[in-house]
Amino acid sequence: MSLLGRLEDLSLTDIVQIVFLSRRTGILEIVDDEGRHTVLFRNGLIVNASAPKHPDLVAWLRQRGLIPADAVGTIRKMEDAGIPCGTAAVEMNLISQDGLAAAVKDRITTVVAPLLNSREGEFNFLLAETMKPVDIEYDADALFKEGGFPPQKILGGADGEKLKPLQALEESLKAGKALIRTGSEAPVPSLDIALGKAEPEGEGEEEPAEEPAAPAAPPAGEVARGSTDFRGSTEPEPKPGRAGQFKVAGGLFEVESPEAAFRNVILYERNPMIRVATKRAFGKTGVKIAQFGSIDEARTAMIEFFRATSFFVTFLEYTDDYASVRLLQQIKRRNPRLPVVILDQTADLHRRHDLMRAGADLYLTKPSAERLGPEAAEEELSLFADELVVFAERAFAQWEMSTGGGTDAGRRFYEQADRENVDRSFDLLKQLINEVSNPNDIDQVASTILRLASQYLDRGALFVARDSEFAGLGGFGVTGGSEDMSERVKRLRIARNEPGILADVANSAEAHRGKMRRTAANVTLIEGLGGLLPTEVVAYPIMHVERPIGILYGDNAEHRAPIDSLTGLEIFLSQAGYAFGKAAAASGRGG
Repeated sequence: MSLLGRLEDLSLTDIVQIVFLSRRTGILEIVDDEGRHTVLFRNGLIVNASAPKHPDLVAWLRQRGLIPADAVGTIRKMEDAGIPCGTAAVEMNLISQDGLAAAVKDRITTVVAPLLNSREGEFNFLLAETMKPVDIEYDADALFKEGGFPPQKILGGADGEKLKPLQALEESLKAGKALIRTGSEAPVPSLDIALGKAEPEGEGEEEPAEEPAAPAAPPAGEVARGSTDFRGSTEPEPKPGRAGQFKVAGGLFEVESPEAAFRNVILYERNPMIRVATKRAFGKTGVKIAQFGSIDEARTAMIEFFRATSFFVTFLEYTDDYASVRLLQQIKRRNPRLPVVILDQTADLHRRHDLMRAGADLYLTKPSAERLGPEAAEEELSLFADELVVFAERAFAQWEMSTGGGTDAGRRFYEQADRENVDRSFDLLKQLINEVSNPNDIDQVASTILRLASQYLDRGALFVARDSEFAGLGGFGVTGGSEDMSERVKRLRIARNEPGILADVANSAEAHRGKMRRTAANVTLIEGLGGLLPTEVVAYPIMHVERPIGILYGDNAEHRAPIDSLTGLEIFLSQAGYAFGKAAAASGRGG
């Protein structure tokens, strides 16, 4: 489970020191206007940090001139083999142990310092059981005597001196000692950072025989018992309707709930207990939630929202077959501004990294089976469902702020996303066109074309158009079996004179989009790709000197959802013809 909130309610200084006192291991995410920042903790010590401008340690070392440019490729290969990049740089004698230690501290300070006084942004602390050196990017135990940095070494203050924010929180954080209990003591929920003052044992009122009625809301300006107000006497009073308090039991913030009719949530989760708890939690907020135990049903509901230009928040259970990842990518292709949260059974930092790169807005872990015993299950599930509500409420508020609300807000929201998609497409096109730097390498050119096409299509195949046949170069997507798509496509040979979609496009030199006729050549093509039948197909000629020298085929066979705008792909293909033609001729695979 995670700790969610806003920096306006709890500062980064406080968060860092809370994690330090509770000796937690995990990753703190902070998302603001600049992007996603992360701070890694191991046993409460800060061990690394990253920012949009400093995405990883290799890039940082290179930017600082601490390692040469020609060593970056080797270091990344060693990292792929399981050797932390910092360790690899030391082993290659590119930097000393002391130099690496100084660089790591400098990087952490550079990332954290601008965030210390910021009150803008949202945070999420993701608990992890362990953190390996490859996750940290170096061996913290080998580099630092303590295994990392205590807060005062990063946030300021002499050794052992308590920072002012920590002094103000100290009494409240005594309850945080429960977080480091082990063995036979009562289990504590992951990240159950109890910020309210602990009730002394044996004191307080006797527990009533019957369940008490819900307590009345505290008077305006007062904090509910069991919560701690971190605004301080110098902070302005909160705006009406906004709660700047913790839900102590789960470490969550209550957030403002805007009054609007766009509140839609989709949950794909196979565990019925989680579905029931989530429905109950969202039912209290007036949100329309559609829950599915089948990913195909969830996809169908999303397509209806797309057609209606509706805003919605999606929670997807992670699946080992990557079906939920592909659905995530489909949502982000259609509208990258639609929030998507991945729910995982266990915290896996590598998987989290891949999912965030794929477009996930948040990565949360579900309550473990060990913590869903008869006595604790209801509370654990309720706290987890509350986390989903907090994220959704925040997303709804951001949507209303960005669109201004109103009956036309949905249409404006999707139009804005379309414009951003075009801008991103042009940036990606520039990058990919620059990558086609060696037109004598047909495999490189084909790989670049297919990589871009995979951003738009479920399944694709690239062919060289020879005088007598269309020869496959590679492909992507699901085959319906275990064999790799590229290997299947490379074996495909379709006669040039056989009527079919490839011949039609090659003869007309015009793109095709829509249905596909049933011909012998088309049947051979579909069977060669694995047999899955699409509902919509596209095929583009790759032109060189006004002559088609290649064909890119694509379809929606996996999800069978309508194919969106392909403007970026079309622009790239119009620019890639020269490189493709020269590479095909140089490799001897041209017509």
